[in-house]
Amino acid sequence: MKEEKIKSLNKELKRHSFLLISNSTMVASQLLILIGFSNNWEPLMNMFYSPLDIHIMICSSSLMVFGFGLTAAVHALEISDIKKSLKSYTDGE
Repeated sequence: MKEEKIKSLNKELKRHSFLLISNSTMVASQLLILIGFSNNWEPLMNMFYSPLDIHIMICSSSLMVFGFGLTAAVHALEISDIKKSLKSYTDGE
């Protein structure tokens, strides 16, 4: 029973670690988009038809940074809890 619980916790740890990495990667990619266009708006003017389109793109990228960042933080907290649980199971042996 104890070994099954440890195995299950290790599986959850791997899953949350993968999700943390993928969400952190999405945050980084959106930040690079925002930083890349912050100093040079001309390429955006060639892709979009109006300044409103540019503002929508900036707002959506900002919201994605916030959302993925928040999700990454939740996964980091889950990883911390799982590690504490694993420690309590392995220290008891």
